[in-house]
Amino acid sequence: MKYYCTALLAIFVACQLGAQVTNKNFNEEDDRKDWAYSFTIYALLASQATDVGTTQLRQSFSDLSSITDAGFQFIVSVRYKRFGFALDGTLANLGVASSQGPLELDVGIDQKILDFKGSYVVYETFEMEENRVINGWSIEALGGAKYWSNDVTIDYTLFLNGTPVLEDTIEQPQNWWDMMLGVKTTISLSRAGLLGAWFNVGGFGIGNSSKFAWDFTYLNAFRVSRLLTINAGFRSFKYRRIDGEGDAELETKVNVLGPFLGVSFIFN
Repeated sequence: MKYYCTALLAIFVACQLGAQVTNKNFNEEDDRKDWAYSFTIYALLASQATDVGTTQLRQSFSDLSSITDAGFQFIVSVRYKRFGFALDGTLANLGVASSQGPLELDVGIDQKILDFKGSYVVYETFEMEENRVINGWSIEALGGAKYWSNDVTIDYTLFLNGTPVLEDTIEQPQNWWDMMLGVKTTISLSRAGLLGAWFNVGGFGIGNSSKFAWDFTYLNAFRVSRLLTINAGFRSFKYRRIDGEGDAELETKVNVLGPFLGVSFIFN
């Protein structure tokens, strides 16, 4: 049963991973205020590959969306001059019901994924001059931690000749922190367009964390107005965990990739 729960957790966790799309400042340096705030809502249209022990699971976006009862993905970010902070959150209720002969299963997961990230602009130059292909770029150092929380509930019923003879509920919570470090670069193409890319690594097997995790994000941000941007891009994410010890040790690998779409509301 522990193996079954771990496999379900790996599948359901993967389907709700989010891309870190933070706010973008399209203004020249002398036209910026010290403080800036943004709120982003977005969706990752992902497919995933999961290996739990010797079992391999492959699922498309339609497969993953079919087990999502409700979900909400958001980012709240604050910037003060060269310093920034962002909270990237996923809140979801997931579930699937299945029958295996006389056994009926109803599995549900209450999921929270919270990614806390700080940043510092190491270098930047933005000059909106005419007839320039690239108007500026920046490099940021990133550091933070990602918190995973998954409360699994499995209701099962065993039938004999159509009559339930055994029913019970199994509850198994799972949560851990992954420390993440990375670098980010942003390129300004015009007053209305930005390109961004960032790469993070983490986990490092500290405590109950993943043995190793990484994620890569590519972002296009399009300025609709001073207060609104449209975000589109691509993300690839992978983590590796080992749970248990000795004969009970179980290795889990999750790889997620796909496009994302989002809208940012910017206040500065």
